[in-house]
Amino acid sequence: MKENIRNLYYYAKFGYDDFRSWAEKDLAQFLFFDFIDDSKKTGGFISLGESSFENIKQSVQKYRKHQFFIDVLDKIFFRLCLRQKELGKEKILFQWIKSPNIILSARQHYSTGLILRGKKERFFAIFNFMGYVALTDLGFYLQKYLTERKIGYLYELLDKIEERLRAINPQYLVLWNDSFPLERSLILVCKKLGICTIDIQPGLYSSYTLLDGKVADYKLVWGEYVKDIFVKQNIRKPEDIYVLGYPYSLGGTRPVYKKNKNYTVCYLGQDYEFFNKELLEIKVDTVKKIADFCNKTGLRFMYRPHSGEDIGLLHKKIPDVFFVPAKEKLIDTIENADIFISFDSTSLVEAALSHKLSLQLLSYPVETDNFERLGACHKTFQKTEELEDYFSNLFRDPESIQKPNWKINNYYMETSYNPGKRFLEILFEIKKKKSNLD
Repeated sequence: MKENIRNLYYYAKFGYDDFRSWAEKDLAQFLFFDFIDDSKKTGGFISLGESSFENIKQSVQKYRKHQFFIDVLDKIFFRLCLRQKELGKEKILFQWIKSPNIILSARQHYSTGLILRGKKERFFAIFNFMGYVALTDLGFYLQKYLTERKIGYLYELLDKIEERLRAINPQYLVLWNDSFPLERSLILVCKKLGICTIDIQPGLYSSYTLLDGKVADYKLVWGEYVKDIFVKQNIRKPEDIYVLGYPYSLGGTRPVYKKNKNYTVCYLGQDYEFFNKELLEIKVDTVKKIADFCNKTGLRFMYRPHSGEDIGLLHKKIPDVFFVPAKEKLIDTIENADIFISFDSTSLVEAALSHKLSLQLLSYPVETDNFERLGACHKTFQKTEELEDYFSNLFRDPESIQKPNWKINNYYMETSYNPGKRFLEILFEIKKKKSNLD
């Protein structure tokens, strides 16, 4: 492994068993500044790290607003997590619930709880009567360190995490990223306590922007394509990476035959301007051009915003564009529209998997993968004008819209696995590997 790549193997030289022995610059680098440094290398994400740390401040403010109620609820479910020490079952803690299928499958064989930070996970835990360990209150220590740069705040953060993990005593911690400060803190404490950490790929990865997957014990990816990227870039050893496959439920919608070009085009927004403000005007210009073209040709157009976008600002910038209602689920949007366009959104591939015509438009000056070449969407375009020409010819063959001839490249994204079953298979392999090492 190359020494200048700060990953699992690089930090091992400082000793994972005692974080207090680390120099402050190394500890802060591991917890905070790896993410900032990596984000600056990606070109388009010049303020990604700083923007993410602004989220820490906002999270602390939200917590304090409802602190009394949240603390009462968290104490109840923490006690539930303590009691869920079922005889003969190992314990797994999951952070976040991007794939409930995996968590509920694991629950059949393991004592299962959640590590959570927000309301979505709370609702999931309450609905499934599942104990959890809350970290909502710990954002305070992250914020204080960022403003005062006193290492004592980092020690307090890590000590409190250690106290809670010792009380639960899990054998595994499953995360959906290993790059943000709180996740890095969890991993560092798990290293000290001998808890195995597993990081699952949360969304599409580009070969140009690997900000995640560098320090957890094991990495679970969607396909061999991403595994090869990690290995070729000397970020991970191949034996530490497993192909989980696509972890979410596949869409089952089918195209509806329509007459007289009565099709709906949906642009899937992304929050790139959150990381680089200069990209906002590019988005606005792109959406305006596509919306105008659709209006001229009798196509309905709608915009589905990303959760991180400033909706109020976008309404001012593109007032004549119809926005998908904020509470509408992605699966409903995919059902309602016929043609989908985006830069490199995971939702674009999900639309393709749901048998909808999916088109990539490389409108941002940000390096990303060509989905068409990878077999992840139907076609990729470099310019809006190319997309308009494609539309002009498209309606001569309505079958290409109603029954697009396309199949996902399983090298890029494995879709043949049941995610819950596959996760348990991987966990069994990891257990065998750990037993051999012991």
